[in-house]
Amino acid sequence: MSRLTPVSATLLLLVFVLSSVGGLALSHPSPYSGLPAPTLRMGASSHLGTSAPSLHAAVASPRSASVHAAPPSASKPAAGCTTPITSPAWNSPDLFHDVSVTFGVPGSPQLNGSNFKVEPCTNVLPTYTNGFWMYLSTNVRITAATVQIWGYGWPTATNPSPVITGFDPAHPMSVPVHLDPPLYRTGSFYFNDYRYFWPGSQVYFNLTMQSVNATPSTIFSTNTYTYPVQYNGGVDNASWLFDVASPWGPAGYGNFTNNIQVTTIPTVLTQPAFDPNPVQPLQVIISGYNASGGPVPTIPFAQLQLTITGGQQGTGVYNESFGPANHTTMMLPNPLGPYPGTHIAFTITAWLPWEKGVVDKINSPTYEFNWTAKGGWWYPQQTLESNLQFTTLPNVLGVGAKTTLPTGTPVNVTIHEAIQNVTIQSAQLHFTYRDTSGSTDGSIPLALANLNTSYVTIPGLPDGASLTFSVIAKDIYGNPVGSGNTTYSEVGPVVTPVLNPGYGLFFFEAVDLATGSLVPSFNYTLNNGTWSETRTASPLGFAGPLPVGGPGYLPVAFGTYVITIHADGQTQTATFRLSSATPFTIVFYVASGPVPTTESVPQTTVTIIAGAGVIAAAIAFIPLSNWFRERRAKAEAEQRRVTL
Repeated sequence: MSRLTPVSATLLLLVFVLSSVGGLALSHPSPYSGLPAPTLRMGASSHLGTSAPSLHAAVASPRSASVHAAPPSASKPAAGCTTPITSPAWNSPDLFHDVSVTFGVPGSPQLNGSNFKVEPCTNVLPTYTNGFWMYLSTNVRITAATVQIWGYGWPTATNPSPVITGFDPAHPMSVPVHLDPPLYRTGSFYFNDYRYFWPGSQVYFNLTMQSVNATPSTIFSTNTYTYPVQYNGGVDNASWLFDVASPWGPAGYGNFTNNIQVTTIPTVLTQPAFDPNPVQPLQVIISGYNASGGPVPTIPFAQLQLTITGGQQGTGVYNESFGPANHTTMMLPNPLGPYPGTHIAFTITAWLPWEKGVVDKINSPTYEFNWTAKGGWWYPQQTLESNLQFTTLPNVLGVGAKTTLPTGTPVNVTIHEAIQNVTIQSAQLHFTYRDTSGSTDGSIPLALANLNTSYVTIPGLPDGASLTFSVIAKDIYGNPVGSGNTTYSEVGPVVTPVLNPGYGLFFFEAVDLATGSLVPSFNYTLNNGTWSETRTASPLGFAGPLPVGGPGYLPVAFGTYVITIHADGQTQTATFRLSSATPFTIVFYVASGPVPTTESVPQTTVTIIAGAGVIAAAIAFIPLSNWFRERRAKAEAEQRRVTL
């Protein structure tokens, strides 16, 4: 290519005119309406006024690592590739001897001054940098200075090296540098990244300068740092290279799996894979991934395209966006399906929204699976243990089980289906609770942790009480499977929660004299003069002080307490004093109907109130004399329970 042909001179004049009204080279950066700006990846630049040197080795796509390996003919850069800076003295063909060249990159001090690297090193500008400056200074009057720029955009599967519009390597853009009057020994050039080079761009440039007051009259940056970059039909020579950072990082040029990992619940993408059942929705989760082990990237925007084939839905294609945007982990706002009896295929596309458009798009492989029409127990004629993982904490089941626990110890019961496409529709714990005052039978539903896991926490028992329980679970078709019976008891001092000095724990319950059973889930109020709580007793038929939130019991300070219960339409109140860490149980007696004349009442400090239709002569009455003698005015206010 000739240095300056009439055509190129005309183009140079036209570019200068265009640049003066908001083009690429500006003496001052123009406002960008507050929009974020891309960063540039500086690439191999060339001096187009000399014949292109031949390559001694085949040079691959600009994205290839081989592009950045200097051929034997290329000049060796200074250590670290920093742009050379000397006291300018224009008297040689070496531009970097004649001119001081420095850079200013807002927000990137590592690229300022001479830290902006020459070829073959690459400069990576942050994604949202609006642009950067190149500053020139010499000791003679500069007649003209021109920056030649070309580059490539974000690669796609069909076009691995798309040229940047207006910056085709076959026709690089030549743009004049602004020279500062009156001496014209300094100049500046602004690379308007946001306007011309979107994230993912790879840009090369070099510099040509002229002076009528020095020899040689024309100097080229490529005379010192000539880095040949091959394009279709020729070779350009570059002095600098910069990349506008893409959200996907240097390992992610068009490669989805190098940047994003995909998981699903239930798992349909791994081995073994679990096809969802007719009631299971499918959640798709994507996470930023850094193959080099560095910081995990955020995902600007991603969308799933779903293709459904077969089943009652027929064939359809649907799109749904992931959220929240700009996070390292994203998921669908609404899980997919269920679509029983269908074949599912989906792909994920991620990109960076830019100027109301789409840049740096990457596409996932196609993921496929079947949505099964099945999902019941694999062994419906066998026990719960044959179909589910049945565990308790602490262990009261099977090998290594403890059949005796400390008083007040809660037991967590969990059932889990390891086969992901077998769903637990419902489950209940059936129990028989016993203590010295009576017993009760009932059931408690298990809570759903997820479609494959359910659990329930049995509250800690009073001293001397025992519990026998079993679990029955149903699949999505209502088929039940049941466990065997398990029995354990709780006795002795309270271990959990820990009782600090001056604190204790007590329980209370109500016995129905008409049935001899404990009353489940009765209402009560507990207070000590400084605080009060109104709660419902457990379905097992007893209660104890509870924290405001969370499981377990709440140890309370020694002192006087008042309990009021409401059971079988009757209300009873008892006042007592807590003065020991040894747990105890207070028993109330009520009657839901006539009491048999043979009914005997344990000699404990309780009150029995007659219910409707109860014959007075048949009711035993034990006064609360001990309690009432203890009742007195408090000497001082009770310390407020901090956790309440």
